[in-house]
Amino acid sequence: MPRPAQLAENPSPDGLAPALDRERIDQCLSDVLAEARRIYAVNPLLIPLFERMTEFVLEGGKRLRPRLCLASFRIVSEGFSPPPHAVWQAAASLEIFHAFMLVHDDLIDGSTLRRDRPTLHEAIRLGSDDSESAFSRKRSADLGLLAGDLLFALGNRMLNRSGLDDAALGRANRLISDMLVETGIGEALDVLADDCPLDRLAEGPLVEGYLRKTARYTVSGPLVLGATIAGAGPKVCRSLDRFGDLLGFGYQVQNDLASLAEDPEYGDHADLDGGKRTYVLWTAYQSLNPAGRVAISEALSAPPSLARRYRLLNLIYASGAIDLCQARLGAVQREAVAVLRSSKLSASQRRWFIALVELFHLKRRPAPSIGPRIHAVPAMEL
Repeated sequence: MPRPAQLAENPSPDGLAPALDRERIDQCLSDVLAEARRIYAVNPLLIPLFERMTEFVLEGGKRLRPRLCLASFRIVSEGFSPPPHAVWQAAASLEIFHAFMLVHDDLIDGSTLRRDRPTLHEAIRLGSDDSESAFSRKRSADLGLLAGDLLFALGNRMLNRSGLDDAALGRANRLISDMLVETGIGEALDVLADDCPLDRLAEGPLVEGYLRKTARYTVSGPLVLGATIAGAGPKVCRSLDRFGDLLGFGYQVQNDLASLAEDPEYGDHADLDGGKRTYVLWTAYQSLNPAGRVAISEALSAPPSLARRYRLLNLIYASGAIDLCQARLGAVQREAVAVLRSSKLSASQRRWFIALVELFHLKRRPAPSIGPRIHAVPAMEL
């Protein structure tokens, strides 16, 4: 077997996750979805549903999860050579699972937009002849739920037909099964916390929800999947699991902060309108004086409106929560570095995993031109 092209001494995210990866990941996804349509959408009534599912998966998104998996495989195998086809397939299956999560999450939140496009259930509704009727809305939500279930099944199908050898496939199936159970539990915790009074919400359960709902399937799972396919041992995988948990928590806090910089008069604001118990909101509540805590609780009890959005934004901004959360991210980053330093990875492998943090840059809209001005959220740095 030819020796893989060795990793360079100076880590660069472009080397670990080159732009061409996106094209190949999308080709894997396109091929699998097209095959599923040919096999399963024999009944013409199903063709529009499979078309909407394909559009939802392929249009938009950063492909962060498969890119992290591929990068982890490259680091552990210490080579730049293109991974085997089976690794591409296994990595790309993570994007199908991600789409399944998003579809159900959008239904839970009642969101109509995702990535500046209609959510899957909304796209189904808009494509119907009677899109404004109550029946169409109910049917579209039902089909959206079923489309999420289908994507879950297609993700499993893609993984199990990836071509991984039996041992690697067994490890991958166990890992992804555990990862999806964790995510489901995290989603349940998120829903259960929706009406929890802020004075009764402790930091521990909130962080647990972030780790289960976001970190495990966004960062930890992909990193460990790539490493275990490359042959990493249990100790390395445990270190990457903890490293990924820390980055995943930071990733979700960054997303929360970035959403505050969105124009409150544009698009969906599921966190603000739903009173989502985010880490930023919790930090704001802890930082406010008694009068401020009463004000934020009153704002949360009011019906969703533009005025309510601005009220919550002003309270969060005035509390100093943004700076406090950024400081928390700094502590998380330092802990992540410490985890890598104590791992069984080589020094060069540690440098390359640290370089992966560059993949967590987020695109943000400018701060609102009226109302509160929210600090820009810097990219995570290690």
